[in-house]
Amino acid sequence: MRQWLSPRVLVGLCLLAGVGRIVATYQVFNQTWDEPAHIAAGMQWLDRGTYTYEPLHPPLARVLEAIGPRLAGIRSARLDNVWLEGNAILYAGGAYDRNLALARLGTLPFFVLATLVVFAWARRIGTDAGAVGAVLLFTTLPPVLANAGIATTDMAVTATVMLAAYCIVRWLEQPTRWRSVGLGASVGLAVLSKLSALLFLPAAGVAIALCRRGERRPGAGPGSVSRTTQVRLSYTTAFLVVWAGYRFAVGPLIPTDGAAAAPQQDTSTALDRVAHAPVLPAPAFFEGLGLLAAKNRAGHKSYLLGEVRDSGWWYFFPVALVVKTPIAFLVLVGAGAAAAWGVRASPEGRRRLEPAAIAAAILLVSLPSRINIGVRHVLPMYPFLAIVAGTGAAALWRARRAAPAGAVAAMLLVGWQLWASARTHPDYIAYFDELAGRHPERILVDSDLDDGQDLKRLADTLRARRVPAVSLAYAGSATVAEHGLPPVHWLEPHRPVTGWVAASLYSLKLGSLGRPGHDDFAWLERYRPVALVGRSIRLYYIPE
Repeated sequence: MRQWLSPRVLVGLCLLAGVGRIVATYQVFNQTWDEPAHIAAGMQWLDRGTYTYEPLHPPLARVLEAIGPRLAGIRSARLDNVWLEGNAILYAGGAYDRNLALARLGTLPFFVLATLVVFAWARRIGTDAGAVGAVLLFTTLPPVLANAGIATTDMAVTATVMLAAYCIVRWLEQPTRWRSVGLGASVGLAVLSKLSALLFLPAAGVAIALCRRGERRPGAGPGSVSRTTQVRLSYTTAFLVVWAGYRFAVGPLIPTDGAAAAPQQDTSTALDRVAHAPVLPAPAFFEGLGLLAAKNRAGHKSYLLGEVRDSGWWYFFPVALVVKTPIAFLVLVGAGAAAAWGVRASPEGRRRLEPAAIAAAILLVSLPSRINIGVRHVLPMYPFLAIVAGTGAAALWRARRAAPAGAVAAMLLVGWQLWASARTHPDYIAYFDELAGRHPERILVDSDLDDGQDLKRLADTLRARRVPAVSLAYAGSATVAEHGLPPVHWLEPHRPVTGWVAASLYSLKLGSLGRPGHDDFAWLERYRPVALVGRSIRLYYIPE
């Protein structure tokens, strides 16, 4: 019996349950906003050997997400527009649901990887019970299940940043040649997942260094090499992994008439010199960095607590974490952090502080961001917080002899999270905890609530109600004509209509995509909706 309840078996069961719940969402939701672009870029990498569609994101997750459709016989449509290309792949052969599911399967390996690293790290610094608890909590977090179920890059960077941070910890304990290579490879994979890893990994490194401040470095052991050699091995490996991800491409960043542009007299900064260099390895990587910096400077239309801004809010991610994370999980994180702080005097105790410190560092470096479109941008916090929460649950349970209420609290909190996670199935994207109340759209919208995922549900609802025609304000990338809706009239800004009207919550709160202002369809707020379709589309009947 004990063998059947071993930690590895329990972790395997948690993984199977999580994967099953994720796969069950594939047929419920149509594509979210970004999925076509990611799939198209991955297919271009596989099918055409280039990576020019949209270098704002690196290729690792995108390639894995394009492998399934390609194995099914789909090839690049060679369209100029990345969104049209992505939709051409998804709707190819009239097998939309199959093609989308095959693409989303490419995200599952990252969910598995993150779970296994959570278990390994939690077990290393705590007990088997705490490690299993960390896995159970991580694999039932709605934000994790949501992003593990769509073909985007956020689950990939979550898993690879977690892996790279774990490799840093292992390397500090024993800096051998192979661990140096493993550290470099994991850092390279994280950078290939999403460019935000270039922000998160240094933050994680600083957090680890602060937790280990004053400790003596380990002595040389079997396979150890000089510190200089270790650093060279790690940097060289990371460089080669990233370059391989861009197919070892070499070229100018700014091509002009078939030749690299020569530096002008006023291009004196290092970035200018890099931009005009005649030859660069992985030029798409550097182009992506430039695009990301420009996008952050420009800001992004965002919504928080009823306000719309382009410049963002420093407190956006703290608010999002509070309302998008199960309350029980947050309480257990607090218990785990308190338990780790209580034993901080010893080196082993400070090891328990590291996951919490890394999560805090990731949040801290994210606060200045002007791109505030969802908690998914700080998703890499969750595996670290899961370790802390698992430690908290184990600490409460161990205290049962001195205070039986601790064990009761542990069981109630874990049970509360399991109930909250099960209750929200399959709407993990639109999950909000009890603090958000019945109208979470008053707090957040965008990818936290409305990512364009409910168009299929709208088609089913309109058929069931026998709606003959509908006026529509839909914020998403799906091709509406392909999903069996009745005749559609697209709503125009500030022009009220009568009859059946369907409007995405994004459209209601932020207006039309690509237009200034946010009150294009505010007139609909005067009416009571007939139904809420899924969690993100309101259906109205406006009388004559």
